[in-house]
Amino acid sequence: MLFLVKYNYYWNIKKQKGKAEDRLFSYIRNVIGKYSPFYRNHFKKHNIDYKAIDTIKEFQAIPPITKKEHMKEPKAFILTPNEPDWWECTSETDPLPGIKTFKYWLKSLNKTYLREVFSKETFTEDDRIIMEAVNEWLPIQFLSTKGSENPALIAFTKRDIIQNISEITSHLFMTGFKPNWEMFNTYLASPNIAFFQSAWSPLFVGGGTYFTYGDEQTSIEKQLKLVSSITFEVFLGTPSYTKTWLEAAIAKLKKSQLSKISSFKLCLLSGEPVTPTLKSEIKDLFSKLGSSPSIIESYSNNRAKVSFHECSENSGIHLDPRYFYWEVLDSKSLEPVNEGEKGYLCFSHIDWRGTAFIRYNTGDLIDGITWERCEHCGLTFPKIKGHIQRTN
Repeated sequence: MLFLVKYNYYWNIKKQKGKAEDRLFSYIRNVIGKYSPFYRNHFKKHNIDYKAIDTIKEFQAIPPITKKEHMKEPKAFILTPNEPDWWECTSETDPLPGIKTFKYWLKSLNKTYLREVFSKETFTEDDRIIMEAVNEWLPIQFLSTKGSENPALIAFTKRDIIQNISEITSHLFMTGFKPNWEMFNTYLASPNIAFFQSAWSPLFVGGGTYFTYGDEQTSIEKQLKLVSSITFEVFLGTPSYTKTWLEAAIAKLKKSQLSKISSFKLCLLSGEPVTPTLKSEIKDLFSKLGSSPSIIESYSNNRAKVSFHECSENSGIHLDPRYFYWEVLDSKSLEPVNEGEKGYLCFSHIDWRGTAFIRYNTGDLIDGITWERCEHCGLTFPKIKGHIQRTN
């Protein structure tokens, strides 16, 4: 069995928690405090010495933030080292240390850059170093928040996608997913993480994907013809649309305008909360269609920059412990509650670039988080208990 070199999801709870804390404190001291315009001001405003944070008590002295702070100045949450010769710098952050430049130079050795191949300009050794820095720090994609007339952009760098998102997307293998399966993706094309994680997933986990982009691009009539002619093992959709789609398919089936479809093995629901009743209804509709897929619930949050899901039906949503530090805050005092107690889900990024948050209160009420070795996948994860209630 292969293990990750620097992190192992089979480690026990104590070791994983300790590793998460060490990585979190180091991230705050060496990245957030130096390169985040917002948190530099946030720490100064609340008289917090970020360089001295070395315990959970010191970490939890950082006041949690909400979307209100992010909406005011979203650009200030994008990590930007002060390197005016490399890119535009409009805030007073720290420059990168010299050892970082040396590492970029080492990384650039024996590489061929497409810019080097096609550019009309001479490609120098300094340009190679800058290319490595750009890959780590400059955004290559933005998603946006919703529910506002002025959505706030959320930045991703190439490093985010290649390193962090590739690993978290690969959690799909916990469900039993196989890279030769075909995915039928009914998500609307929009700048949110539920859609884009599904768009990125073939790059990291395999599987052919057909994107319907919603009814306006591909009518349900055309969609049903497609799933009748091609074998799809995975169905991706929001809970509400999945139910609507299945009801349309069952109506066609009753009129003998559609044959039974038995190929679906996995249904991944995302983008909306799903109640146990709705989950049961969807499972029953799939059964009537001729399939018996596992119904997997997901949790998506654009500011988290990734989606999380169950490993099997009703296993509880597995939250990533390597690239996030998770808390649950009391809904009134906003103080951290004990493990397993109800409150607002709160996360801190660990080792991300682009947009990054520390102690971000999602405003999503959950019944609690429990750390456990999952009896279904055998891995150790923090898991969301019960139903998620969106309050904002």
